[in-house]
Amino acid sequence: MTCKKIFAAALLVWLGFPGESEAQILNDSTKAIYGSATTMVLYEADIFKGNLTPSRIDTSLTNLSSFRHWYYDSTLQQNLGNIGTASQPLFWRMPTTLGNRLGRNAFDPYAVNPAAMEYYDTKSPFTFLNYSQGALGEQIFRAKHTRNVAANWNVGIGYERVGSERQIGSLGSGIDGLVSHYGFQAFTHYYSKNERYRLMANYNLSSHEQVEQGGIRPEPGEPQDSLFDYKSEPVWLQHAVSDEKRNNFHATHWYKLLGAGLQLYHTLDVNSQTNAYSDTELPYDTLGSGRPSRLVLQFYPRARLDTARTYDDSYFRQIENTFGVMGNSRLFVYRAYAKRRDGSYEVTAEGRNFSRDAEGKVVTTSTMEREKRTIADNFIGGEAQFRLKNDIYVTTDAEVQIGGGDYRLNAEARYRFLSLRQTRSSYSPTLLQRVFISNHFKWINDFENTQATQTNASLEAGYKNHYLNGYLQFTNLVNHVYFQDSMAGAWAQPAQVDGSLNLVQAGLRYRVNVKSFVLDNHLAYNKVNGGDAIRMPEWYVNSRLYVQGPVLKGALKVQTGVEVTWHSDYFADGYMPVTQQFHLQNNFLITRYPTLDVFLNADIKTINLFLKVSHLNSAISSWEQGYFTTPLYVANPFSFAFGLRWNFYD
Repeated sequence: MTCKKIFAAALLVWLGFPGESEAQILNDSTKAIYGSATTMVLYEADIFKGNLTPSRIDTSLTNLSSFRHWYYDSTLQQNLGNIGTASQPLFWRMPTTLGNRLGRNAFDPYAVNPAAMEYYDTKSPFTFLNYSQGALGEQIFRAKHTRNVAANWNVGIGYERVGSERQIGSLGSGIDGLVSHYGFQAFTHYYSKNERYRLMANYNLSSHEQVEQGGIRPEPGEPQDSLFDYKSEPVWLQHAVSDEKRNNFHATHWYKLLGAGLQLYHTLDVNSQTNAYSDTELPYDTLGSGRPSRLVLQFYPRARLDTARTYDDSYFRQIENTFGVMGNSRLFVYRAYAKRRDGSYEVTAEGRNFSRDAEGKVVTTSTMEREKRTIADNFIGGEAQFRLKNDIYVTTDAEVQIGGGDYRLNAEARYRFLSLRQTRSSYSPTLLQRVFISNHFKWINDFENTQATQTNASLEAGYKNHYLNGYLQFTNLVNHVYFQDSMAGAWAQPAQVDGSLNLVQAGLRYRVNVKSFVLDNHLAYNKVNGGDAIRMPEWYVNSRLYVQGPVLKGALKVQTGVEVTWHSDYFADGYMPVTQQFHLQNNFLITRYPTLDVFLNADIKTINLFLKVSHLNSAISSWEQGYFTTPLYVANPFSFAFGLRWNFYD
């Protein structure tokens, strides 16, 4: 039975759950009282802050047509030009996890963060369906059903599917699949009637498969501007696939010893992530002609174990237990904890050797290389916040690895619209950066910890119909670990900066409403001094202009306008599919290029709809052929997309 059939059967059983619930609608006369105002959402982070008041679900139209807001990480990302492809943050971010971490994050935006899962409190059974479809084969589908089986107990399940088709290296209609993703979630929120005990738990599994193409394969001397014949351009890889599977169980429960002021809690995380890379036919070119000719491996730096094919695997498993004490009052919130993490990391690479026996017959011998590391991390940490009001507070938090060199110290003060934050951190290189084995790569590194010192000032203020949000951030990095470019002699392999880098990052967002018109602008600036081991566009601009309001005597709410995105020239990181890592490169300039989208969002009772024309300027301008998001990976051309979000409250 397929996952779709299993989910459909489970959903039908769920919808017919016979248990009594105060959330059950009794008759037609009561249906009108249920809706978004009676469907509330709560997060685990709220409980740790002492906030037990849930908020209403989001039914707004803003960002409805933006595909990246349908992912679990809606930050700006550099991807491979299509929906669901490998990506990394466009702007550098400091790691938040200390100790051993895997370092395979290319598909993170499409996987649930268990600690950030939504939990519900519903007065009636709540179901929502999200569906988006693009003219170029992009597709996103999500469904979730949740209900209160008792006044103090909510349960739910969810299913998702993401897919896209090749826009380069096309094989033909019906066989152009590029990305195939599915996910399943189950979650529950329970608290005792006297509210002394509370539990939040969720289970998530996901499978993400991406056909690896290696990007466009240009002819020698072929200019970049000639690479926009999407369907006919050849690609480097024809038989390569990355496959990632994740399983996560996350649960936190609290018990009040002396009311809200003294609580015990325990968090359990059980995670596994398996990554496989295969290429069943390595690409070769013939060098020379006649009898002296020879085959030369293309794209990959070498073939270590098998000259014909590649089968690499990575296994990561982890169990983490956190035991702590916490409390809150009107003016003060605190938490202290001890954390234990156990697990393993293993990488394997398969190969075949060919030889002849005494009779001259070809004998095939399988070989395998394996490296394994165990994980045993201990941490202590805590945080405290003193607050006079929601916009006047002082927060400190820290986490220290026992018997290791990782730590994080953070202090933040906010006074009304202004915030100041100081962070000092030391974090280990990822497991992948330290140990990796493949048919094409092998390294075992002993890198030092990266030291990061960061100062951040931000402001957030609103006045009447004006909203302003901005930040200025300085970061000093010592011993930064990165993946090298081809000129370093160790293409796409990790290296460590000998010295320090200084990053200046700033951003400003300004939104103004003038009657029905809204202008929303976002400007970002990035500068790296002391080296070029981190690449970001120096300038980034996103601007949205739209009109919104009711039409047809209030029966329909609409939001329609245009969105323009632009960034300055920069040598964006290249992508190595074997490791799923982005690496430095100095040969392919990602040029400045604006994109223009036109959108229409509509709200009809419990249905939100959007229609969108993407990359319109490539269709109306003869000199704008397209742009690249990553070297040799071209972004989707002009296309049309539509989608809906449908909420059911019964």
